[in-house]
Amino acid sequence: MQRRSLEKIALKLHNFRQWLARNTPRQRRARKVLEQQSKLKWWLVHGPPRTGSSYLVRLIKTCARLYVNDWGLRPILAPIPGWLEAKTDPARDFITFDHERFLRDISNNILDNAYAGDGNQIDLVYKQVILHPNAYQALVEMWGPPERTIFCLREPAAYMASATKKFAQVVLETVQQCYLEGTSYYAPIGGDIFEYTPELSLEDYVSFLRPLNLERKRLPSFHYRGERDQEHTSEEMWNAYHKVKALAAEENSLVA
Repeated sequence: MQRRSLEKIALKLHNFRQWLARNTPRQRRARKVLEQQSKLKWWLVHGPPRTGSSYLVRLIKTCARLYVNDWGLRPILAPIPGWLEAKTDPARDFITFDHERFLRDISNNILDNAYAGDGNQIDLVYKQVILHPNAYQALVEMWGPPERTIFCLREPAAYMASATKKFAQVVLETVQQCYLEGTSYYAPIGGDIFEYTPELSLEDYVSFLRPLNLERKRLPSFHYRGERDQEHTSEEMWNAYHKVKALAAEENSLVA
């Protein structure tokens, strides 16, 4: 009888520890430290899925305090710019909702629950595939513009070979549309393009990510994995791919 009671107590303690771990923000202390700074030093990674963005973030997080990887917060973030604009309408001055507190609460929620990185060269790397421009604008409202924005790209045939394997239960048109939507957001958000190709090496990543210093970091090994599926690409996808490349070339020429 006593043994059974002890087992029940042990089980309750175990369940309580699990509940506590689930409900206690993991990075609140880190967020409190970041609040002392004048601005958040953060990087953004976006683009279509299956473009090597996850591996890129694995490298960046070795130099970051915190990282967020595809949390899918679009339903929360995307409406925010519209609400902020509506707030400026004199006809809506009767609405006393505290938008600044709302943004602060979302920011605290993200930073409190972000994953711990392995460095301190930047505060946060935030990665989201198919990042909607309105969601991006909401992030900027919270944290200011990112210090660096990276857009991950892959040519359509290689993307389709990878995406149809990864999302085998998704209809072909949806897989194609994900690529089109992801590439369409390069124009309004922008970023330094990193194209995932068979010729890449780990040294290419290290060079591209400068000024981050990855020396003496334990970096995951890199081997390009991928095939090509030209058959299931569309002319629209190829046009989108070349449009992104052309826009990037035009921006680079203006900077030069």
